[in-house]
Amino acid sequence: MSTTLSDKGLCTKKHMLECAEKIILEEGIEALSMDNVGKKSGMSKGAVMHHFKTKRDLMAALIEAYAEHLDEHLKAAEAMFEGAPDETLIPGYIRWFQEFDADNKGWANIGLSLLVQKVHDPELLKPVKDWYAKVHARIAALPPERRARTFLALMALEGFFYTHKFGLDLMSAEEKVPVYELLKDLSGSKALLKSAKSE
Repeated sequence: MSTTLSDKGLCTKKHMLECAEKIILEEGIEALSMDNVGKKSGMSKGAVMHHFKTKRDLMAALIEAYAEHLDEHLKAAEAMFEGAPDETLIPGYIRWFQEFDADNKGWANIGLSLLVQKVHDPELLKPVKDWYAKVHARIAALPPERRARTFLALMALEGFFYTHKFGLDLMSAEEKVPVYELLKDLSGSKALLKSAKSE
């Protein structure tokens, strides 16, 4: 099957976004510009502007990609557990943070840089807000007796994520283990890892 121009365009755009993320990681978000993305991707500034008319468009695409990253990683973590979605949310969130805590692969810097830069631009942050709204809607759909407990567990895990991003997480991985167990119990989840269930 031949590759269409549209497919090539999507690959090129994805490559440019990956290069933009590398610039943020290696040089800081202040170095992010159309020129630098062009140089990093081996393309002209005009080629970059073909896909992103302005720097704001580039930032919007980066934030949308970040929201997609959040969604993909939570889904992947939840898929490791047996159970209905209301059972896998908190165990999945815990597993996700454990992997993030061990090696965030630069996403701590990328996510923090994007969100801090655009905190006063609600329109740009909409993809991330929409993602959180979906997570909160899942909690709102829980039985009343589980909602507050699950929300509290989620906020504790978000606290772990953000202290890690800001470099303020002083707890070791081992010290967090009993906290994870407490949060899972608090949420009322009975989900088990698929490998654990099969043993």
